[in-house]
Amino acid sequence: MKLRAIFPALTLIALMSLSACGFRPLYAEDRSGQSTAVDMSQVEVTLINDRVGQITRNLLIETLTPRGQASNPAYTLDVEVSESTSEQGFTKDNEATIADYLLEATYQLTRKSDAALLRQGFVRARTSYNIVDSDFASLEAEKAARRDAARNLAQQIANQVAVGLRAIP
Repeated sequence: MKLRAIFPALTLIALMSLSACGFRPLYAEDRSGQSTAVDMSQVEVTLINDRVGQITRNLLIETLTPRGQASNPAYTLDVEVSESTSEQGFTKDNEATIADYLLEATYQLTRKSDAALLRQGFVRARTSYNIVDSDFASLEAEKAARRDAARNLAQQIANQVAVGLRAIP
């Protein structure tokens, strides 16, 4: 019974300590009415080579600018993607039954006005898929793994972009 009486007080203390440490929600509006979502719509994603790069770029554009890209974006996001596949889980006949798909990317977020580097980094997404007797089924599983990894990678990069934009004074 005492715990129920103390819980609201502890919650209030925890919330007050969060505001005192400078905590700001990532997508909330600041005092001037600007939000990270508005800033994210000002990001231009440059072309990325290869098919998986095109998929990743389209997912990034969809995530960063769901209402359409700005006509004169203020920021540029450069992404380089590399992919690799390694076979795992072998049968007695030394045939692979599982493949591990790895998608890695380096990114740089720069401001166009002064070419200032706002954020850069490295992210990776890993997924696995089954290799079966049917070549068509294995290819479809590989394509699905590629799309899932690209979606995961795009979300990670979008989160890093949001953090980079939120850190701008």
